[in-house]
Amino acid sequence: MIEAAIRVFHKKGYRSASIQDVAAEVGMLKGSLYHYIDSKEDLLARIFEDSAGRFETMLQEAAGLDAPPVDRLRSFARECSLWYLQNIERVGIYVKEWQHLSGKRLKEVVRIRTDYERSLAGLIGDVKEAGEAAPDLDVDHATYFIFGALNGLPDWYRRRGPDPAERIADGYAGMIVATVIGARY
Repeated sequence: MIEAAIRVFHKKGYRSASIQDVAAEVGMLKGSLYHYIDSKEDLLARIFEDSAGRFETMLQEAAGLDAPPVDRLRSFARECSLWYLQNIERVGIYVKEWQHLSGKRLKEVVRIRTDYERSLAGLIGDVKEAGEAAPDLDVDHATYFIFGALNGLPDWYRRRGPDPAERIADGYAGMIVATVIGARY
């Protein structure tokens, strides 16, 4: 059901998609779908929560590596870039459609996004604290820059393009690390 919602929301956009569209994609009656969900917003929230959980896992795995901080950042950058590229439809929804949530769901999403930013800033701060980054590095600016680069992937990446996802992920990891260790702006 979640994967069907991802396909429909990606194709039509959350606002234009209907529960009927999702039910048709799943191959069930609309009423039957309501046995599993309360609303279309419920589907969007589940997509967001599932995705955010994966991002948090990647951050925790990188932070837990027995490696220098710059290698932990590189590991996260590569794994996150690769996950984005392998899940481009889901990521597109995560990046662009979360504002359609409301009430408690929206507050929870904002909290999750803030925690995610804080965790990435922590990885970057560790690199700086270890003396592996330029002393003038602004950790917050680097965090936003990195998120901007990652969140832009759904706008241009095409699976049938000339470069495999692994090569792009390696390149992004290198550019992210270069941004952090060579900050002279």
